[in-house]
Amino acid sequence: MGPSTFIGPPDWRSAVLAALFALPWLALLAGRRLRRPALWLAMAVAAALFSFSIAWVQVPIQQGLSGLWTGLVGEAAIRRYLLLIGLPGLVAASLVQEGTKLLVAIGGLWAAGERREPQAGLALGAAAGAGYGGFEAFWVFNLILASGWSWATVQLAGPQALLGFLERLFVVPFHIALAALSTYGYAAGRPWRFLLLSVALHTLANYA
Repeated sequence: MGPSTFIGPPDWRSAVLAALFALPWLALLAGRRLRRPALWLAMAVAAALFSFSIAWVQVPIQQGLSGLWTGLVGEAAIRRYLLLIGLPGLVAASLVQEGTKLLVAIGGLWAAGERREPQAGLALGAAAGAGYGGFEAFWVFNLILASGWSWATVQLAGPQALLGFLERLFVVPFHIALAALSTYGYAAGRPWRFLLLSVALHTLANYA
């Protein structure tokens, strides 16, 4: 599975929607630091790393866990206890995604010379989250629009046809908030506590 799998057929409408879903939250958390190049660089790098982190890190780990469970307990037990057996895979996904965003934001803090400034951590974490979550939304929107979605779809299927967009309305700021939280913790000198909290919240959301 290559990184291009997590882009889909590009559509300019997907890019516009992703920006609209991400940028207001970035502006809210970054404030005056929106003018700083390190912030925009962090957002661009996080967006670029989304596909690679999923295709080259998260998916192989989850496939390895799936193969391990299949060998240990068999497919019938996996189906029966899926809510329990699937939990390590969700934790792995959260670690990969939150870890990627945090590493990008830390790079931005070092580049800006503000690695011990909590407010800078908040801003650069939000930027990494906006890039990562925004690109994930771009991918999801591409898939929805490529399926033939239109206002006629909404008229036929009703509100259900809007669920994919509604989900991203919450998921994008969630990505931004968790990255801002973990990077704030890093800049405040308590990196593990805040990173683990972000991973736990991410896992809980996916599990639900």
